[in-house]
Amino acid sequence: MKLALVGAGKMGGAVLTGALRAGVLAPEEVGIYHPDETRRQTLAGAFGVVGLSDDDLHHAERILIAVKPQSFEAVAPLVARRNAPYLSLMAGVSAITIAHRVGSHRVVRAMPNLGARVGLSATALASLPQATANDLAIAHSLFGAIGTVYPLPESLFDAFTGLGGSGPAFAALFAEALADGGVRVGFSRDIARDLARQVLLATAKLLETTPPSSIKDEVASAGGTAITGVMALEQYGLRYATMRSVEDATLRAAELSGNNKR
Repeated sequence: MKLALVGAGKMGGAVLTGALRAGVLAPEEVGIYHPDETRRQTLAGAFGVVGLSDDDLHHAERILIAVKPQSFEAVAPLVARRNAPYLSLMAGVSAITIAHRVGSHRVVRAMPNLGARVGLSATALASLPQATANDLAIAHSLFGAIGTVYPLPESLFDAFTGLGGSGPAFAALFAEALADGGVRVGFSRDIARDLARQVLLATAKLLETTPPSSIKDEVASAGGTAITGVMALEQYGLRYATMRSVEDATLRAAELSGNNKR
């Protein structure tokens, strides 16, 4: 058993699905652990993997903790193994806290975002010094299967939450506003939403090779419609509001993570 997954909620399930789809892990190499046997077998069946008993869990090569942060204190004694390798998806629980609770400093902490559901996650990755090169290579392979991996110091995880973790909500809000603008000027709701989606998809693709300012300059020709709209966005503070949203989300992440640094 190469990987034991403890907690198979939305994010844990997305990571597992991506790893299986990409062939990083075969179904027989993965097990799901849950203290309740009925729930364990239901989850294992849903993903086509093995259900792990308490004894099985302690023989897995590495453990991926994907429970809610508030559940970790109760789960930690069940998964504790001295010097075993751990991966964690828990927001706000530091790597050193995990190490102290499970008896191992071979901890790699990962923070994927909602894009994991479609294989386009932005995942921050940090580790304690005791994690081996193989521990990190496996983490890169696992999370690379669901998107792009950003090796970062753990001190930047709150900032990553503010931009990478919260960003999909900000982008979705802009998409909704863009569609509302389309409805305002006469489009049906369905067409306005589709147009907004297509605009954002195309822009995201362009951003892979072109800086944002260049895209804006190319569309906003002299005296034209786009530059008029850009001026309205500037007048009503889109740039400032967006920057503040990232900053405020980062500050809130720091507040929440501080509650778990025990």
